[in-house]
Amino acid sequence: MLKKTLLAAVALAVLSTGLAAAQTPAAAPADAAKAREDLDKAVEALRKDARATKADILGKTLALDTTQAAAFWPVYKQYEAELATVNNDRVAIIQDLSEHFSSLNDAKAQGLIERQIAFQEKRLAVVKKYKDEFLKVLPAKTVARFLQVDSRLNTLIDVAAASQIPLVQ
Repeated sequence: MLKKTLLAAVALAVLSTGLAAAQTPAAAPADAAKAREDLDKAVEALRKDARATKADILGKTLALDTTQAAAFWPVYKQYEAELATVNNDRVAIIQDLSEHFSSLNDAKAQGLIERQIAFQEKRLAVVKKYKDEFLKVLPAKTVARFLQVDSRLNTLIDVAAASQIPLVQ
């Protein structure tokens, strides 16, 4: 049950990362390959829907005119791609926790703590970098609205993933 719960958290984290291939916990080779294939298919379908939903929410919330939209969406796609790369770290942390949950010692826990903080710092660095890029193509109030909505959507994803991860014992 624990491995399934952690695997669900990996799947949720993958939704926001752009990573299509999460590894499954160790199992028989054929079972692991099938489980991974099934997870990949489910994640890809969910990612596609999540991207479309997020873009739709942003489009409606930002209410960009044609000129603004033409300038915004290419920068947004770059932002999401870079954020996806950084979010791969989160998937790796969850996978590592899943693999070592029952044997987690203080040294391993400290390493996971450091990796989680580094992930958060990298994600914030991407937001800071692209804030400046967005300000080149949109008014500051629109960028502020974008950052609010983007933060709220990412927080929802974070909460969904975190709710599936059991507390370290």
